[in-house]
Amino acid sequence: MHVLQPCLLAGAIALSFATASHAAKPSAVSKQAMSLTKNVATPERGIVKRDGRYRGDGSVISLYQPNFVAPTSLKTGASDSQREAAAASAAYEYLVARHDVLGLKEDALSDLQQIRVRSFPGFSVVRYRQQQQGMPVYGSDIAVTVQDSGNILYVSNRAVRGLAPVTVAKSGGFDQSRATTIARDYLGGKPLHHQRAERVVYRDPQGKTMIAWRVEADRWEVLVDERSGEVVRAEDTTLYANAQPTVASGWVFQPDPLSSARKAYDDAGYTDGDNANTPELTAQLRTILLRDISYLPGQRTFRLTGPFADCRDIEEPNDNACPNQKERNFHYARDHVNFDAVNAYFHIDSYMRYVNNTLKIAVVPYQYKGGVRFDPHGFFGSDNSRYSRLAGDLSFGEGGVDDAQDADVVVHELGHGLHDWLTDGNLSQVEGLSEGVGDYLAAGYSRDQAGQWQPGEEAYEWVFNWDGHNPFWDGRVTNWHLTHTYPDIGFGHTAGQYWSSCNLVARKAVGARDMDKAFLAGLTMTSGDTNQKDAAQAVINAAAALGYSRAKVKAIGNAYNVSCDYEVTVPAV
Repeated sequence: MHVLQPCLLAGAIALSFATASHAAKPSAVSKQAMSLTKNVATPERGIVKRDGRYRGDGSVISLYQPNFVAPTSLKTGASDSQREAAAASAAYEYLVARHDVLGLKEDALSDLQQIRVRSFPGFSVVRYRQQQQGMPVYGSDIAVTVQDSGNILYVSNRAVRGLAPVTVAKSGGFDQSRATTIARDYLGGKPLHHQRAERVVYRDPQGKTMIAWRVEADRWEVLVDERSGEVVRAEDTTLYANAQPTVASGWVFQPDPLSSARKAYDDAGYTDGDNANTPELTAQLRTILLRDISYLPGQRTFRLTGPFADCRDIEEPNDNACPNQKERNFHYARDHVNFDAVNAYFHIDSYMRYVNNTLKIAVVPYQYKGGVRFDPHGFFGSDNSRYSRLAGDLSFGEGGVDDAQDADVVVHELGHGLHDWLTDGNLSQVEGLSEGVGDYLAAGYSRDQAGQWQPGEEAYEWVFNWDGHNPFWDGRVTNWHLTHTYPDIGFGHTAGQYWSSCNLVARKAVGARDMDKAFLAGLTMTSGDTNQKDAAQAVINAAAALGYSRAKVKAIGNAYNVSCDYEVTVPAV
């Protein structure tokens, strides 16, 4: 049996082949971005069958019922490393036996590179990418989910088919510097930031296979043909949001001033007022602990840098919004420049601790080490926020209500990051999936706070209660399933409301922690072409594999199939 060896280099794991940034609010595409965007294809919708979703050529996109068991000698009480090795072995056996279903040639299996094995109680997800002639294949991703019993539970497949051999240029020719220069000139000739380049094999939409240089520059991803020097693909990734740890205190909104006060926007004292403070808004501040922030003894200063969150000035406006201060307490009202940093730090840190420590799902950014990097006053001051898949950071705008003042916006953008990190750079936005991920996590987080809106109240079904549902923008809702039928659910951000709504129905039925864990574990199985039905099947499969009771698995199935219209197969428990 041939078992692939995992790649342990952080740089290799960090390669992200589909890199659009994601924002809480839809934005207009600039004419410049439209003119520069090139060869960004829409994922294939596919043909849905009982056991999965297939492409027109018969290869699988997502397989819900692989019907394959690899023999395993894994014993009860095996270590994580033993479980991961057994899962990798079983996954490779599956690939050897069923490579044709995935559109892979048998002689290409030895070129698959194992990127990561991510383990959960009862199952593991083994993720691969293709290589050809020693180079990664752009856009490739295969995720095989294996139960400890050896049963193949779920498969996501983004194998690139129809690759032809490529001629490798001799040394001394085209190099990273030349590729970066071509990318810079294509983007207008201005100096580029966050530059990184790698050599890949690329099959363009016309079916031509070539060696290209994949250049990350600012928030663009540009592919340059090594032979001709032509830009063959370009995507604007911003289209659309030595210290000692110590404890300090700060003031924040939990989750926002309207929800904690049970007030409506435009009630007396409850308007943005160009970030003006009011007695009513001050009354909604809550004193919290800021855990594990950094204290620099040499400078005798405290700053918002910790193991799960890291405040940084990433992009304009450069207004020193991240405090670096002598005082231990970060007690600022919302009209102070540092309030948004404290609010965002607390909610990012709290949610990352919830996922990693409470749910026991180990997930951190793959793009760098340390806490989640965020800019509380970024996105060039616009009325939007974003997560960048290139840089792995969050940036919050200031137009309208400052985005970092609403925990829903903060957790929504963090949700894009979690989705991206769990799939090792293979987040899907098909049918607005990742927008729905962000809305689901944000709404669940807000509902778990004390003294919030209750079922039956209109604002209970809102996401972005403070930042949206006001004169600045309409916000979004979590009861979209009541007025829409899958797959006629809209597009982009709008479609994501269906995914969040259906999962919140399940969350109410089975409990917050159980549903959140199954939800995130299920996302780990998915890839960049996963649609909402595929993801729903992955989540319910994860719930069964995690050992949830028959009643809870059935309740998730009812949320997906009765309250909503996914028509998933409910696993037997």
